[in-house]
This record gives sequence, C-alpha cells and structure tokens, in this order.
Amino acid sequence: MSDKLEHRRPPATHLPTLRTDELAPARGGSALSKRPLWHVVPRLTSYGVAVFIVWVILTVMFPPVFTRSSERAVVDAPVNLVTTPVEGVVAGQHVAVGASFAPGDTLMSVQNPNIDRALLVELTGKKLDNQQRYDAAKARLEGDQARLAATDQETKKYQAAAQAEHAAKIRGIQARMAVAKGQVDQQEDVVNRNQAMQWAGAVSEAYTNASRYQLSILSNSKEAIRAELDNALSNSQAAKGKVYLSSTDGAVSTLAQRHDELTAEITQLQAELTQLEQYGKSVDALIADEERRLDRMSNLDIRAYDTGMVQDVLTPPGTRVAAGATLLRSTNCAQPRVVAVFPRSLSNDLLPGAKVTVRVDGVGVPLSGKVAEILPRAPDGEQARYFVPFPPIEKNEIYLIAKLDKPLPAPPQQSAGAASDRCAMGRWARVSLDQPWWGHIRALI
Repeated sequence: MSDKLEHRRPPATHLPTLRTDELAPARGGSALSKRPLWHVVPRLTSYGVAVFIVWVILTVMFPPVFTRSSERAVVDAPVNLVTTPVEGVVAGQHVAVGASFAPGDTLMSVQNPNIDRALLVELTGKKLDNQQRYDAAKARLEGDQARLAATDQETKKYQAAAQAEHAAKIRGIQARMAVAKGQVDQQEDVVNRNQAMQWAGAVSEAYTNASRYQLSILSNSKEAIRAELDNALSNSQAAKGKVYLSSTDGAVSTLAQRHDELTAEITQLQAELTQLEQYGKSVDALIADEERRLDRMSNLDIRAYDTGMVQDVLTPPGTRVAAGATLLRSTNCAQPRVVAVFPRSLSNDLLPGAKVTVRVDGVGVPLSGKVAEILPRAPDGEQARYFVPFPPIEKNEIYLIAKLDKPLPAPPQQSAGAASDRCAMGRWARVSLDQPWWGHIRALI
C-alpha cells in the first residue's frame, strides 16, 4: 500500500511549487469582476426608494421646511362694476369686450324718457308763486311811490302857506312891538319931565308916581309882546326844521306823518322786492340745473373713472335696466393679482410685503411680486370682488394674494375675444417664496 502512495506522488521537478492559498483570492476577484451589471440595479433602486420615502415623510411632517411654493394659483384681478344710477333702456355700447378704456371715456349710454319730473314741476310752481308775489309787491311799491309824490306836493303847498302865515304873524307882532316900544320911550320922557318938575316944586310926588306906574304898565305890555314875538319866531324855526308845534302847522304835520309812513313802506317793499328777485334767481338756477340733470338722465352717458379693460357686458343694448343695475364688468390689467393656496403653517413667512416669484402658464419668464394680503378664508362676498373665482381651499390652508411688480407681458392671442387672452385672467400659475427651504432651516438653527 505504501508503494501505491508513492506511485501517486508527483514526480519531482526543478520548477517552483504553486501555492493554493495565493491563487484563491485571484480566482475570487475574477468572479466578482465577471458578475453582470443587472445584479446591482435592484440594490440601487431600493436605496432610491428608501430615500424617496424618507423625503416624503419629512415633507409631510415638516411642510414649512420643504414646501416653499404652490401650484394651486390663478391670475386674478379686482373687478370693477359699472352701474347705472337711473332706470331706462341701454341705448348703446361704446367700448367692445376686450377693449381698453381711459378715465373719462364713454362706456355705455342709457335712455329714460319717463324719468320723474316731480322736482322740476315743484320748482316751476315755486317760480310762478314767487313771480306773483313779486308783481304784487311791485304794484304796491308803485302805488306808494305815487302817493308819496302827491303827499310831497301837498306838503310843500301847506308848508308854504304855513310859513307865510308864520311870517305874517311875526310881522304883526313886530309891529305891535314897535308901537309898545314907542309908548314906553314916550312914557319914560314923561316920567323924567315930571320928576324934574317935582324937584322944581311944580308938581307933587303923587303926580310923578302916577306917571311911573303908567310906564311900568307899558313896559310889561312891551315884554309880553316881546315874549309873543319870541314864541312866533321859535314856532317858525321849528316848522322849518319839520317840528310842528302850533295849530297853524297841523295839516303840514299830518302830511309829514303820512310821508314818513309811505317812505317806510316803500323801503320795506323795496327790500321785499330785492329778496324776491334773489329768490327768483336762485329758483331759476335750480330749474336750469334740474333741466340739465333731466336731460342728462334722459340720455345718460356712463363714463369711466379709471383705466381698465371691458371683460364682459351684462346688459347689451336694448336691455331695460333698473337703477343701480350692473351694466358691465371691467378689470385693470395694469394691476394684476395672483391668488394662491398655501399651508397655514407658512403664515409666519407669508407676511404682507414678502417677495415671491410667479410663473404663469404661457409666460416664458418668471415674474416678481410681493404679498399683498392674507385671507384665512374667502366667502362669496370677498370672491365677488375679483374676476376669477378662487381655487378651492382645504383644512389648514390659507389664501395668499400677491401683487405683481410689473404688468403681465402680452400673451400670444389664440382666439379673438377669448377670456384667457384678456389680461391672462384665469391662467394657472405657480407662486414660490424667494427664501429657500435651507435658508428656513438655517433661520431655525
């Protein structure tokens, strides 16, 4: 048996012996290098799926960190309602749908031949009543002026007669005064002669006293006449100053009183005429304004007060409308808005004034804007202020209204008059916050 073992042993040679422990790794390496590539793809795919699942979980758990944009956004703009203040029939449309207009342009015209004219009738009645009162006051004024003129003529006649009577009376008193003065002078001579004779012893003292007594009587008579003359002169001067004291001036006094009454009444009538005339002018102005208003309301031109574009017409020509009815709706393409839906968790980053980037469908370049308003919800009344309805909102979401810094570039017109071609209203958009998610993480850190 040993011979058999020796027979199986390989023969000895001069070449070096090959070690099996060194050849084994070489054989294993060649096996790995020759493995097919499709054996590695499943492993890489599993790694990618795991990373995606982790990203989805993180996005769901931390939306403020990873969600920085919204694709539920639509281009919108505040809508302006053009209404009519009067009822009537729409007579014409001067601006076509999709056309722009400037402030002061005529948009539509409304005719109303059956407009209420009650105010004009009332003002006309007031004018006629005022004219009647004016005519009556003017007639009274003319009558009083005629009576005043006649009274003045009679006053002059009676006054001239009274002055002549005063003058005659004064002359008579003056004549009596002269006679009395002559008698007093003559009696003074007698008294002086008697006194001299008494001193000479020719007459007695009684005789001299009798002459003195006669002198005193004449002097008293003279003073009485002087007083009467002064009274007559005073009455004459008072009559010239229109102060009537004596019975001679009774008729003149009555005429003067009538003159004063007529003068006061004429002054009052003149003031009343002035007031009625001014009132008539004011009523005429009101009537003119009312006539212009009725003419304007009967053929009313509805004019624009701001720049805009006609989006749709609710009442075409020939439609009968009530007061306050909406004729058309317009928007201002120079002030576009974008309404987007964002998670409520981003409220701290969506403050008014925050910068956003807007990408509108059909517009090749991104547009910059700012947050203008945040709405927790938008009821029908709020959405009615805008032309396009807001996107639907879910729980824990809010509306963001962004104002673009520049107007939208003109989109390519696909169909004439299409609503999507007018100011890009209703186009979907994507709104992104300018702050990236890693910046938010850095701010949190």
